[in-house]
This record gives sequence, structure tokens and C-alpha cells, in this order.
Amino acid sequence: MKILGRRFSRKLIISLAIILSVVVLIRLSLPSLGTFLVTEDKPQPSDIIVVLMGSGPDRILGAVDLYEQGYADHIVMVRNMVRGYDLVVSQGVKIPHDTDIAKEVAVQLGVPAEKVTILPGDALSTRDEAIAVREYLKGEPNINSLIIVTSKYHSGRAKKIFVKAMSSIDREIEVLSYPTEYDDFNAEKWWKSREDLKRGALEYLKLFHFYLREQFEL
Repeated sequence: MKILGRRFSRKLIISLAIILSVVVLIRLSLPSLGTFLVTEDKPQPSDIIVVLMGSGPDRILGAVDLYEQGYADHIVMVRNMVRGYDLVVSQGVKIPHDTDIAKEVAVQLGVPAEKVTILPGDALSTRDEAIAVREYLKGEPNINSLIIVTSKYHSGRAKKIFVKAMSSIDREIEVLSYPTEYDDFNAEKWWKSREDLKRGALEYLKLFHFYLREQFEL
């Protein structure tokens, strides 16, 4: 009985040690999992700034900063799908679209209206936005570089999608990622906030989808 007791105690200690080691490893890797999502390139003079939709004013504010700093003299965004918007408008209700609000923010901050272009598309995803921008660039042969402005947690996947989408154009398009400084995503402590945890977990699911399927559709 003593021998069995010792064996049981030894197995218990080993099991606890393994569990503790796994917990420690997970804890140590959590910051890396957050920072992995973020891709921030050093800004360089580019032809256009592309603002991705799907967030609040934080992204357009980041784009305006780049415009004011002289990194590009034109801002481009793709009209995104807002469910129910067309239905409401068809009833005679006059409300601004998300992209119209973003443009108005830029204009009120000093960007000339003619320097902000809204592309049609009713985009449902970053993939849709990348395709719309690609089609736009096919008709703009003088545009060879762009800066993507989006949220921090979205910046890594967004760059991958745009790089893949632009690779089918008959010329090289340089794609830079510059996540807006106004985004409050904490990459190093993302698991401590319910909102950041939700953003991070969802972004990883979308990243897996990109690698498994989406990249082959661009």
C-alpha cells in the first residue's frame, strides 16, 4: 500500500508540474500572441492612403495625421456594407453613410474634399476592400504605393490580404501598414480586457481563414 501511495503521489506531482508548466508557457506567450497581430511599417512617402472601414473615427484620424505629415496627398476608402442602410434610405430617411462620415471628419480637419475618394463596393470584408482598391489601381497607372490605415489588431492580416491582392496587378505595388495611433487595443495585455480578448480571438479565427482559404481567392 505504501508503494502504491508513493507511486500515486509521484504521478500527482508530475501531473501538477506539467499543468503548471503549460500554464506558465501560455502566460508567457500571451503578449507575443497579441503583438503578432500587429504590423507597423515605418511610414514612407506613398501615392495614396487607404483607410479601411469597420471601426470608428480612430482610423480616419490616423489617415489625416499621415496626410498632414506629407506621406501622401490623397485618401481612399471603399464604401462598406451597412446592413439596413439602403432600406432606411428607401423610406425617405436622410442619414449619412459610414464612409460619408469618415470623409466629413477628414474635411473638417483640413483635408480638401477633392483629396478624399470613396470607391463603390458595399464591401463586407477586408478582402472586398482590397479587391475594390485593386480594380481602382488598374485604372490609375501612376499609383505604385499605398499606406493602409486600420486598427492595430487588424493591421497584420490586412497587410497580408492587400499584398496578396496587389500581386496580380501588372506592376509592383508597395504596401505599407500603419495602424492608427488612436486605436486602444493593448497588444501586450490583450487578454486582460474583455473587448481586446474578443478582438484578438476573432482576429485569429479570421487569420486562419485567410491562410486556409481566402488567400487563394484573391
